[in-house]
This record gives sequence, structure tokens and C-alpha cells, in this order.
Amino acid sequence: MDSTNYANTNRGSNNIIEVENLTKSYTTGSFDLEVLKGISFGIQQGEAVCLLGASGSGKSTLLQILGTLDRPTAGKITYRGEDVFSLNDDVLAEFRNQRMGFVFQFHHLIQEMSALENIMLPALIAGDEAGKAREEALKWLDFMGLGDRSEHFPHQLSGGELQRVAIARALIKKPEVLFADEPTGNLDSENSQKVQDLFFELRDKLGLTLIVVTHDIAFAKKFSRVFKVKDGRFA
Repeated sequence: MDSTNYANTNRGSNNIIEVENLTKSYTTGSFDLEVLKGISFGIQQGEAVCLLGASGSGKSTLLQILGTLDRPTAGKITYRGEDVFSLNDDVLAEFRNQRMGFVFQFHHLIQEMSALENIMLPALIAGDEAGKAREEALKWLDFMGLGDRSEHFPHQLSGGELQRVAIARALIKKPEVLFADEPTGNLDSENSQKVQDLFFELRDKLGLTLIVVTHDIAFAKKFSRVFKVKDGRFA
């Protein structure tokens, strides 16, 4: 991989995301575990950014905080100039639902819901009318090549199909930023390649900003910028 892809922090006023001196610590008894140690960087709209590192490096914690699923111990994150952690939890949850999508290694689909119902869920939570949410979810199923799987439940779907449903669910509210944490970690090589290609197709078609955590160096080579995370810092 071209070493110039690494650790170009790219901070500036044109960024959709700006991170300043981010730290995260967890307290267990009398012991403080510092997971992130003063990270600063910026990401522009439409970039494909990879957080690469071994297990325990801090990369997933960083993604969780970037996605506002967790709050930092110190530091600041702004989205289009707005300090998101100045918002209370309810407003922050609404912000997250409207602006961000998430895909995880384990798809986290609700087993009692069909593929269609799982995809509809974020839209219904946001207050969208059920008919509109259903129509949009069906469009995403067709896009994913799963139009004939709409009434199938998770246990009736393959690993690759499950992850495509999860991606469709993440996109139904048309987020600006798509976060993915080890999205191909549980897939065989064929489905892994298909999902990797899908992420970049979506980035190009929708203008998404793509932020992906992986330990897969071959996957990381496809990104325009790679941050190597080691011991809570950029290596």
C-alpha cells in the first residue's frame, strides 16, 4: 500500500467531520484504562476512510464515538461545524438517526421481523408513514438484489444476504455518513468481496462519506485514506 495513504490527518474548514484531541478512558475499580489518546483529524464529504488496526487497538471505540454511539472523555467532534456532544441524548439520537447509518460485523437484525420489516425500522422510528417506509424499503431490497426475499426472516437468509439487508437498513434514511465495523468479518471470501465492492458503489452513487473499521489489509488497500490505529493513537 502507498504509505502516503496513512495518517494524513487532513484538518481544515472544508471537512464534514472534524476531530480535535479526542480521548476516551474507562474506569474499572481504581484503574483507568485509556483507550484513545488525543486523536485529531478531519474527513471530507465523500471520502472513503479506513481505520485499520489489530484487536484492542482502539479503532472500534473511535468509530463508536465518531458515530455518537458513545461520548468521549475529552475532546471535540464537529459535524459541519456543529459540536455534536453539546447536544443532549435525545437530540443527539435524532441527529444520529437522520444523518448516520451503521453496519456491524454481526448484522443485528431482529429475528422476529422479515427482511422488509427490518429495513423499514429506522424510518418508522423516525416517524415516517408506514406506507412510505415500506415503499422505500422495497426499493432498497431491489437494489440489493433481494426483491424476492422481502418476506424472509433472518434465519432463512445466507450470510451475504443478511449483511445486504443490514446495509439497506442503514441507508433507508439516506444518511450522509455510513459507518461500518468489520462488515466482512463473518463472510466467506466471495461474499466478502461483493460487500466490499458494494460499499464503494454506494459511496460513488450516493455521495456517502464512508468510514470503515477493519483488520483486513487487502480491504484497507481499496480506501483513499487509511489511519493505522495502534495503542489508542495513529501509528
